Amino acid sequence: MGGGGIDLSGNIVDRSRKSDSRCRSTVWFVYLFAIISLFPLTTFAQNETGTLTGFVFDAETEDPLPYANIIVTGTSKGTYTNNMGAYSIKLPEGEVNIRYRFLSFQDTVITVQITAGEETEQTVYLKPEVMSMDVTVSSNRVAREMQNLARMRDQQKSNLSSYQAEVYKLAILSNVGREFTYQKLDSINIEPIAYSERRTKLNYVSDPERYTETLVANRASENFFSEYDFFSTGGEPLNLNDDEISLSILSESITVVGPISQRAGQFYELYDDEADSTWPEGTVEVSFYPKKDNRPLFKGKAWYDPDTKTVLGVDVKLNEYAETNTGTFKISDLRYKQTYTKVGDFWLPETTELSAILEFIGTKDKILYKDEWTWTRHKVNQEVQTENIKLNTINILSDAHQKEEAYWDSLSGKPKNSNTRLLSQVEQNQEKSVVLKVGMSVFRSFFRLPYQLERFYITNPSHLYKYNRVQGHYVGLGLRTPVHDNYEYRALAGYGFGNNSWSYKLSGYHFPGDFFLAPEASYFKQTLQQYQDYEYNRTPIDFFEFRQTINALTTGSTGNNYFEREGVNAGLRFRLNTESFFRVLYMDETHRSLNATQRSGLFWGELEPVEFQNNDPVYPAEEGKIRGLYLHLHHDTRQYLRTQFLRDYNIREFGWLVDAVLEKGIQSWESDFDYNRYKVGLKFYWPVFSSHFFQTDIIMAASDRETPNQRLLTYNGYVVDDYVRFRPFNTVDYRQPLGHRVSEINVRYKFGSSLTRSIPIGFIQKSGIQISTILTAGILDRNDSLEPLIPHSEAEAQVEIGIAASKIFGVFYAEFSKKLYGRFGNSYGISVIF
Repeated sequence: MGGGGIDLSGNIVDRSRKSDSRCRSTVWFVYLFAIISLFPLTTFAQNETGTLTGFVFDAETEDPLPYANIIVTGTSKGTYTNNMGAYSIKLPEGEVNIRYRFLSFQDTVITVQITAGEETEQTVYLKPEVMSMDVTVSSNRVAREMQNLARMRDQQKSNLSSYQAEVYKLAILSNVGREFTYQKLDSINIEPIAYSERRTKLNYVSDPERYTETLVANRASENFFSEYDFFSTGGEPLNLNDDEISLSILSESITVVGPISQRAGQFYELYDDEADSTWPEGTVEVSFYPKKDNRPLFKGKAWYDPDTKTVLGVDVKLNEYAETNTGTFKISDLRYKQTYTKVGDFWLPETTELSAILEFIGTKDKILYKDEWTWTRHKVNQEVQTENIKLNTINILSDAHQKEEAYWDSLSGKPKNSNTRLLSQVEQNQEKSVVLKVGMSVFRSFFRLPYQLERFYITNPSHLYKYNRVQGHYVGLGLRTPVHDNYEYRALAGYGFGNNSWSYKLSGYHFPGDFFLAPEASYFKQTLQQYQDYEYNRTPIDFFEFRQTINALTTGSTGNNYFEREGVNAGLRFRLNTESFFRVLYMDETHRSLNATQRSGLFWGELEPVEFQNNDPVYPAEEGKIRGLYLHLHHDTRQYLRTQFLRDYNIREFGWLVDAVLEKGIQSWESDFDYNRYKVGLKFYWPVFSSHFFQTDIIMAASDRETPNQRLLTYNGYVVDDYVRFRPFNTVDYRQPLGHRVSEINVRYKFGSSLTRSIPIGFIQKSGIQISTILTAGILDRNDSLEPLIPHSEAEAQVEIGIAASKIFGVFYAEFSKKLYGRFGNSYGISVIF
């Protein structure tokens, strides 16, 4: 027979010499059709599945275990049981290993044979693990119920991989008189005086656990202190079944034991009763009261469904231990209310209410702060790119402040928010109290500053004016781009009237979109102090150089030499994640030693410029050209609140940081300095007890011969603490000349305000002052070696101990230290920072 065909290999077979274009087209069509037809059949055959069903029970009580995990071992595929302990999952044909898991029960792995198109039944009885109970059956029955409830909530949450929601937030400030209590809230007339309105989008991911808010829109009345959230939980809404609940109040972090937790019986007196008619029939009401008065704890109520072991709502207030008094204002009676709604198989927030009593010095009446959040548009277990969930908890859109009135009227969730009934009244308020206006203004500056700084274009006051013995009076300008994840540009320029010389620096990097690689470059001519960390980009509230100016104006002298740095650095920046990067830069810069030009300060301190050509004869600032490479790795796992300018690392999670630099001057590139230098810094951050932190910094550095002395060993633009510039060796002339090896450890124990709360003086107890103790030890030797320095007989050692107090009147930080051992610096050191 004539015509074409297809053999088993798919090749075209010519069965006739006669062929025309139509026949050839038919053959190709049949060939293509056969491939398309076979493809879905093959795919179907490869994906034939069966169904595994069954129940999971408690082996001792034979009660069903809802939300038990059923996981295919070695994969992320799985499901969970419903309220009756039943489950069903489709699996590929063949032998499959299944892991059955429930909190406080022993894992069980079973091998099952799945047959395509059929249902296989497998019921499992899990054995409880042996675990200690903090309560006894007779006197703590309710505590035992709370333990079971906490375990069930944790088990349910283990199946929640992610959720998203939109939240409408409306905070109202109201005058409520001197005798106000929450019990009187529904029976008195309140006078609303200010408001703050926000809309956010939330993202939660369980692995790795991340919670972030995007501030889509915000506005506030002029007399409201903050357009942003006043209180923060450092993450998602409070989960009262956690053994450790983290809270941040006025930047103080505390940990509170949850009243619906495994440890509830240790810290709370618990009582239960039938709930009133405002709750569904059968709801149980649990009341809890603190057993201890020396730590922050809750008192209040929670409501739960005993059949489904589901918490329906909470209404709690922190005890007096959590009160804060800065000397200017007092915050007390912090209250938290939460109700939940069922989304699929999960109970998620429906309404959140945060309240507190504010009192300003000089005013008699109390002010009620009441912030209500209405949650809508929940989405559960959606596919989420975890790399888009950042460590910081708040991201602000650039146009968040620019929404029109019509936008606010159209928001979902707004009609359900009970605070809206006061909105029209508060918009017409005209505050008459001068004291209250001043107090609110101070409050507003304190809370808005971190966010406003992100959009601030001025770099630092010292770039506008400074005074030193080389430049004399310096006048200039420093500008930068607003904070952005993908880029940063800076431009500094000014003129020194003492040495009649211009200074400038242009720098920047830019990641195109979300690309991981960015070009980075800087072009500069600057007058700098020897040993200064010129990698550090000063913020608008960094007053380090301002203090140097005051010192130079009054005494006419500073402790270090000056030198001029001119040249260019250029290379690439690799973004590893939000808080991690790697830089590779080519260095081409010239260093010149500078002499003093000024004879004295404004008041005293006569200087002879000739005598101050070099005030450090042992380690002078050296002249010459540096050409080589600069490699910099920075990785930070610490979680923080607020912004890139006022990072508050008091989120109570363990975190660590590593910062490492390798610098090489290369003589074959016509460098006058042929050297190798490295520095490795490690920081560890541990939360302990209810509000304490233990913090350790380790720095090791070394260099070989011919390294220019003016290079500083530090955190290369990332100071030892980004929020308050803790400086080790306050009593030491902290110069660490290169050409030597240095090893240093700084141990800091932060008590928070718990130490001041134990002092039996009312004002001090409620001042909010946070105390830290510091122990710093370091060694230095004069060997030109790249081997890490460990203590030995020829090493020069220094040890000092100190104490620090922060949040003094809310804004001051003071540190006092005493030298215990060593020959450098003074016996005592003190510093005060605003």
